[in-house]
Formats: sequence, structure tokens, C-alpha cells
Amino acid sequence: GRAPSPQTAPRLGLGIAVALRAAGAAAASVRGVLNEPKPCELQEAAPSAPAYSLGGCGSVRGIADTLAARTLAAAGYPVQPQDVRRKGKGPAKSSSIPAGTPYSKELRLLAHVLETATPGDPLSVCEAIESFGKNVLNPGGQWLKVAGDAKAVVLTSAMRGKPKQGSILEIGCYCGYSAIRMAMALPGVRIVTLEVDPAHVVIARNMVAFAGLAHVIDVWTGHSKDLLTRIPDRYGGVDKFRVSGVFMDQRGSRYDEDLGTMERLGILLPGCVVVCDNVLKPGSPTFLWRLQHGGTYDNHFVKLTEFAMPAEDWMSVSVRRADAPLAVAGGGGEVDAKGAEPPEELAQLQWEADRMRAQATRVPGVTFQEWAAFAEHMREGMARHGIVATLDAEQLIEEPWLVLGVHGSPPADRGEKEVVTLDAGTPLPSCYAVGC
Repeated sequence: GRAPSPQTAPRLGLGIAVALRAAGAAAASVRGVLNEPKPCELQEAAPSAPAYSLGGCGSVRGIADTLAARTLAAAGYPVQPQDVRRKGKGPAKSSSIPAGTPYSKELRLLAHVLETATPGDPLSVCEAIESFGKNVLNPGGQWLKVAGDAKAVVLTSAMRGKPKQGSILEIGCYCGYSAIRMAMALPGVRIVTLEVDPAHVVIARNMVAFAGLAHVIDVWTGHSKDLLTRIPDRYGGVDKFRVSGVFMDQRGSRYDEDLGTMERLGILLPGCVVVCDNVLKPGSPTFLWRLQHGGTYDNHFVKLTEFAMPAEDWMSVSVRRADAPLAVAGGGGEVDAKGAEPPEELAQLQWEADRMRAQATRVPGVTFQEWAAFAEHMREGMARHGIVATLDAEQLIEEPWLVLGVHGSPPADRGEKEVVTLDAGTPLPSCYAVGC
């Protein structure tokens, strides 16, 4: 992307100390890391030189200043060398952020990416995020909630089959990993991503800028129930904001309502690809029932191993049929028919899924073994009502278009047989026809 102006540059990273405190998370503890109540300011170093220094940040312990300098450099904005390495001290290391600090996991992740990834190289950013989850968090029994490894392959394989027109809408940006993955898979496609936590928004925006993708990825702050009805107006109204790909990675019990809102707005194009994560662990049984019995989507429930965790999970991949309800003139439509009400047992399983999700956010959390056992419990319960995995992610190694079901087809001219791996960084064939 083009270099930011002095007026817009602070949004790329200079305000992280302020933004984290604004998230409402123990300001005193955050200042223990960031050590400076005064916000950083962008100051022109000299009228004759287009370089900028990080004024007012001298006592910040390496997080805000290192973040700003490296992010600005990735965006093509010149900075002075002393801003990358402060006098007498090196940049903050992920290990220097104390455990128990609010958002310590996400701050350590960001520092790790800045330490190990290459500015302007989105693949190196994604690999650094995965490395942090596997090599830094896992040994301590912690988990990073990103759609990495096999999940990234399912996501990008599905999104490559979306209609050419339209944007991708993501709900649940977290730290920006999946948005960057989708931007790599579909160069030039606009990705609009929503995140409810303002601290995560700040980190995600910096990840995106560091990867050099701020020109195609828009990160919005707010809850989906508030933003979904407002986002189209930000892009010229419902008639202009059309969605051909959706990735939902928020709380699973919201999938049904959020998809219904998009249907009612009339923003989903025929052939729109809808991918949802964690539909087995912790689970979205009532949503899967809706997909299976609603009649307007063709679905695959893909079985795979959770990223950096020895537990089974599923991702749902749904393609909106050509005969699904269309938007009326001027925008707007109706929520698709949902079919029969889900059985009582599925409603009970949904309650249990929400309880497990809440438990995972509290100390001591949920162990990997407990997650694996709960996934098995959820799988057995849904199977009693005909909800089963229909595709194994391993099948996508040689035939990634299978994830689109009847809407997918192999490339017209493949030449020699192409073989891909479940390494999410491996390029996949880009021509998956959507048959609707």
C-alpha cells in the first residue's frame, strides 16, 4: 500500500498504549508494561528530511515504540534508526511481557511477530503467528485461537471458490490471522472484518499494516449485532455492498442470528461461500441443524484436527444456492426458511457449548484433554440427530475443490497432477468454479 500521511500514520501503531488502556482492562497493570500515561505523538524530525521520530515515547518499555517503528517501516513510511532500537536498549521481547498482564498473550504474540516476521511479507506474519501458538504457548498448556494449519487450508480452499464479484465479510477478527490468510489467497479482494474487543482491533490493525495489507483489509470495532446493519452504509449502501464470502469465527451461538441478519439485509450473493469455525468444539449444533434443514445452502461439515491442539474439530462450508431468496429493489430481503425447530437435545448441547466457551475464558480454563473429551461428547450427541462430518480435511490434499461439494470442480487444464499439502502456506489452484 501507499505510505501513510503524517495525519493517518498514528493509527497504524502509535496509539497502542492508549488503545489498550481504553479497552477497560486494569489500567494500572497495563501501565506496568507500557509505563507511560502520556500518549505517543508523531513528530517531524527535520523539515528537510521525510523521517519521523516517536516523540513522547522515551519511557515506554519497547512495545509502543518498536511496534510503531516497524509497522511504519512495513507501510513504506521512513523512520529514524533510533526509533527501531532505543539508546542502550533493544526492542521489547515477547518474553519481557509479564504473565497476568491484561492481554499479555496477544501482546506477546504481537511482539513475537515483530521480532521474527518480515515487514511487508504476509506469509512470514502468518508463519510467525503459528509458530507462537505451537512453540511458545503450547509447551505451557496455552492455546492460540486462530484457524491455522488444516483450518487455513479449508478456509482458503473454500474462499477461492466464491463468486468473483463481492467482498469477504469476517466476523471475529481476533488478531488478524485469518483475514491475512484470505487476502493472500485472493489478492485485491476487499476483506471487511469485525472485532468486538478494541484491544484486539488495535493488534489486528497493526498485524495487517505490518503485513502490508492495510489497503485491502478493513478492521471495524464493535459487536456483530450492532455493526452488521451499519456496515453496508459505510460502503455505499446495500446495493453496492455485496458479499460473496463469509467467515464466522465468533461465539458459535451467534452464527444463526448473524447469518439471518445478512440474509435479511439482502447482501449475500448467489453462490456466496459461508465458512464457520469451531462448529464441533465447543460446537454450534443448532446452527448446523439450521444449515442442514433450511434448504438454501449446500453444505459440507469438514473434520480436522484443531490448530495446535490434539482435539477434533469441524468447520462448516456452505454455498448459497441460486434459488435462495434474493434482495428486493433498494436492498433488503427476508431471513431464509430454517426448517423444523431443532430437537431439545441439540438445544441442550448448545447450552453446554456456551458454558464450555465461557469456562475457557476463566482461570484455570479448559485443558486440551477436556476439550478433546467434550468434542467427542458433542460429536456423539449431534450424530443422534443426523449431523455428522461429511468430509475429511485430508481429502483436500489432492482435491481441494471438494470442499465446495457440488459447486466445486477441478481446474479445466491441470496438466500434471497437482498435489498440495496441509501446510497453509502452500499455494492452491485458484480456479474452482461455482456452479450456480
